[in-house]
Amino acid sequence: MTPVILAFLEQARRTPDAVAASDDTGATETYASLARRGSALAAGLQSRLGTDTGRIVAIAAKNHVEHLVALIGVFLSGHTWLPLNPRSARPLNDGVRERLSPALLICDTACADCVTTDASTLWFEAGSPDGLNALSTDADNWRQPALAPDHVMSVKLTGGTTGTPKAVAQTQEMIATVVSDLVCVFALGPADTNLAVAPLSHGAFHLLFPLLTTGGRQVILSTADTAIVLETMEHEGISIAFMPPTLINKLASSGEARPDRFPALRQLIYSAAPMPPAQIEAAQAAFGPHIAALYGQVEAPMAITAMTASDMQPGLRLQSAGRPCPSTQVRIKDPGPDGTGAIQARGPLVATRYLTGENFPLDEGWLDTGDRGFLDEEGFLHIRGRSREMIITGGFNIYPAEIERVLAGLAGVQEVCVFGVADDYWGERIEAAIVADPHVSDTALGDAVRAAIGAVAVPKAWHRTDALPRNAVGKVVRREVAERFSAAAA
Repeated sequence: MTPVILAFLEQARRTPDAVAASDDTGATETYASLARRGSALAAGLQSRLGTDTGRIVAIAAKNHVEHLVALIGVFLSGHTWLPLNPRSARPLNDGVRERLSPALLICDTACADCVTTDASTLWFEAGSPDGLNALSTDADNWRQPALAPDHVMSVKLTGGTTGTPKAVAQTQEMIATVVSDLVCVFALGPADTNLAVAPLSHGAFHLLFPLLTTGGRQVILSTADTAIVLETMEHEGISIAFMPPTLINKLASSGEARPDRFPALRQLIYSAAPMPPAQIEAAQAAFGPHIAALYGQVEAPMAITAMTASDMQPGLRLQSAGRPCPSTQVRIKDPGPDGTGAIQARGPLVATRYLTGENFPLDEGWLDTGDRGFLDEEGFLHIRGRSREMIITGGFNIYPAEIERVLAGLAGVQEVCVFGVADDYWGERIEAAIVADPHVSDTALGDAVRAAIGAVAVPKAWHRTDALPRNAVGKVVRREVAERFSAAAA
């Protein structure tokens, strides 16, 4: 295993003058300058923290080239990256720092309000190399760290949808596995240009090194403004991008996305949440046959399964999360009569521990993902929903995701979240919070569910709202939706 940060240095030696990254402030770094600045920052961090690897360095930053330089500096120093979400409220990020005790905080000036700063805080800002350069020393002082496969490269937090987020130890081997599998599955190389518009602190990070180790180019955006994203995709010749479904839906519904605007686009990848078939088809109409998918979680980042754009075919394929990536095995444990059971994965992609001490969900070496689903005859994985989110109503097992998939496919429905409420008669009563046009009646919603799944799955209450509540990483948290809307109904 070659650590991905060292593979980046090798690529920088091969193509020093090629552009590695640019952003919307006008900043640009070649492979040579990015490697030099990263090494200089790493040397500065080693002078502060020593050359023994493994001390945690937190970064709170928005998307820009200086953020990328900071990441590379931390990785080259041999220390461990802890991303703090710039969209999180200060108490949440402060709680993360308190639990994990990072030795340093490298903070973007634009994120000063998202975390409490102190004497251990080092400042930098978008569009200005002065901050990180001031933290750096001569690049010749950098000492290559010993990076074993089990060295913790990054600490990533789970979404916190079931309580306090857990801190996953993501190792060099895990991240190298993500990189090699994404390069293989999506045929990434020097001709590719990646659009990093999702936060670098989260999913977009995993598309950085597949290109930085193969000679591709990054275009980093600090905004998800529809016009800016589409103009950037067109004028920068974007060939690959990762976005959450909400952003893809916003772009596709803008009326400004047309396949002829994006001739270079090969793979527009969604992850983090499912996309109903109707939304996938709308995205294909807007961007061409270039929609792709990834399925993973923090404990097995990004690449448990993948669906390439060429695999994303009409029919049942649109409801699939793809086939297992080359390095990962997937099995269904204890399948029922319809083949649905617990989705489990194993391989070098899978973590083995939480740094915050919780029991890690391993079952004889297999990661229990917490999801339930089945594998079809072609080996494609279909996810029915989270195990803990299954609703037992009137003696029937109902997955909220199945109801949501039906409803999201209706014209006029923008978002929906289905949840269960304790009920003396039903055991659990199905209800739904929904963002939909006024002309979409409750009767029409119920009829669609009844026709697709059955009467038992029809929600007993519809809660109309202008927007669903989301957590700091943009996910709809079912528990919070239930607390808000079932309480309002009561």
